Amino acid sequence: MGKSITKKTLVQALAMAMALLTMTGCGQGANEVSSVTIDKDGHISNVIYETFDKEYYSLEELSEMASKEVSEYNSEYISPKISLDKVETVDDGAFVKLSMNYDSASDFSNFNDESLFYGTLEEAEAAGYRMSDELIDSNGVKIESSFAQDHPDRHIIITTDKSNIIAPFNIEYTSKGVTLLGKKEAVLESTTADSIQLLLSK
Repeated sequence: MGKSITKKTLVQALAMAMALLTMTGCGQGANEVSSVTIDKDGHISNVIYETFDKEYYSLEELSEMASKEVSEYNSEYISPKISLDKVETVDDGAFVKLSMNYDSASDFSNFNDESLFYGTLEEAEAAGYRMSDELIDSNGVKIESSFAQDHPDRHIIITTDKSNIIAPFNIEYTSKGVTLLGKKEAVLESTTADSIQLLLSK
């Protein structure tokens, strides 16, 4: 069963409301970086950080909001597709941290109004995606145009979300502007492309 109406991330909606009330922006601290972790089976763990002004919102209100949205999404399926792991404040209450788990990349996409695909190059093509010919490795060398045909079983991540991506396998090629932290984590916030691709080693 599909989801026809997508939802914005809960904390982003909260931050927008706070901005209207306080006339201040929202953002992340140096150590509070939102991330999307994908395991080899395609399950998603999402950690979101946003500034939190408890003068206008309580942690209890945010938890109730999150639980309600997750319940509404899951009600359309036989078994739950999303779980709310934890809602908490960090850094002496300066930030709110929301941790969620998704059964698949499509559930993440449907719930958050962001595109996220994880699968093989063959599966990506079947889903209507095309591997970019502009992907580069860590040395800036462009990928061969025949790579997708030669390696249809390689996994690729395609997303419009700018959170850090933690991949299940080493990242070999990326869209321009992506910064790698180690072999499996990609920083996407500086990329200008609407859709970002990470080609993995397996």
